[in-house]
Amino acid sequence: MFRRYVPREKILSRLIPQFDYDPYFIAFRSWTATLSLEGTIPYETRKDETVLFLDEDTQQSGIERLAVRKPVCLRNPTRFTLLNVTIVRSEGGRKVFFAQELPAGRFLHLEFLKEDSYTLHYSPAFGPITLHRAIQTFTPEQTHRFEAGNFHSGLYPKWYR
Repeated sequence: MFRRYVPREKILSRLIPQFDYDPYFIAFRSWTATLSLEGTIPYETRKDETVLFLDEDTQQSGIERLAVRKPVCLRNPTRFTLLNVTIVRSEGGRKVFFAQELPAGRFLHLEFLKEDSYTLHYSPAFGPITLHRAIQTFTPEQTHRFEAGNFHSGLYPKWYR
């Protein structure tokens, strides 16, 4: 019986999914994505998280409006693997995120860092079509100003007034 030597780097590169992203536009943690693709992270949504279902009804969704620096979950609810999940910046056509595949029933977490217009492209496996989804990011207004619980505006010292 012969044993073939396979370098450790080659073995690990096959097990870890390949992701490509621009850190100036997208915040993405590959170790969390690897766990979520394996299904070891719970399926609950986080607080203030927006979920984008990557299904075949893209015409009905219209333009998705997402807040900057808020978590976004890309979910694949279909029975098929999605291939070439790509986010392209509309201005200039620059690719800011690329995942080779998103398995059926799995999800990816990421955040948009800059206010801009994007287009999400993905194609179902075993199909010759590419689906598109428009994304518009915006900076949310700060509605709540933090004040300490023990602060009162009438408690300034007399010398301060």
